[in-house]
Order: sequence, then structure tokens, then C-alpha cells
Amino acid sequence: MQLVLELADDEVGRETSALYQWLLRERALRGHAQVTSGSAQAGDAMGSAVEWVNVVVANAIALGSLLTTLATWRATRPSAPTVRIEVNGVTVAVDRGDPEFIALLTERLREAGDRRPSGGDS
Repeated sequence: MQLVLELADDEVGRETSALYQWLLRERALRGHAQVTSGSAQAGDAMGSAVEWVNVVVANAIALGSLLTTLATWRATRPSAPTVRIEVNGVTVAVDRGDPEFIALLTERLREAGDRRPSGGDS
């Protein structure tokens, strides 16, 4: 399942870059998730800010680990930014870290990942 992660109000891309680096180092995701970053801006000599993070998870367990990792990362940030996650046109916001909330998001995103993207071949 492919997920796109974005942070609200991160015009410079510092927080998104920090999230990307955190996910790359997260042991619970190694071997279960592929993490890449992207920017809508063309790269220049100084580099461009990370605007989003793409994550491909192998299964629902990896999805749960990703959401738990996001909640943990948010807790380390001074402003605890909201992380928006989009899967097949369904968007959710990680703005809390309690286990019940993480379980609810995991189920909602798993269901969205099971749907065919709109506009695809039948």
C-alpha cells in the first residue's frame, strides 16, 4: 500500500525533512516499508525542501508500525505538527497518539488501501 505523508504549515520543509530522516532510521519499518521523499520544486544547487514523504508498506502490521512511529515522532517535536496521510483518495490526519486512535487510523487506511484507485482499469 502506498501512502503520501504531508505536514501542514511546513513551507520551508524542515519538519518534513526531519520526518523523512526519522522514518529512514526507524528499525520497526526496516524490511517492511520503503520510504522516499519528493518535492514539487526543481532541484537547484542548494537542494530543495522535502514537501512530502512516500511510504510503501508491506502489510497491515507495517502500517500500524508506521502510524505508531508517526505518533512518536510528533511527540518529539516542539509544535507536534499534524501529519496528513493520503491513500487512494482517502485522507486522514495523525494529530494524536493514543492506541485507540492509532488502531482506528490503521483500519481506515487499510480499507482505503484495499480499494482500487479511481480512474483505474477494471
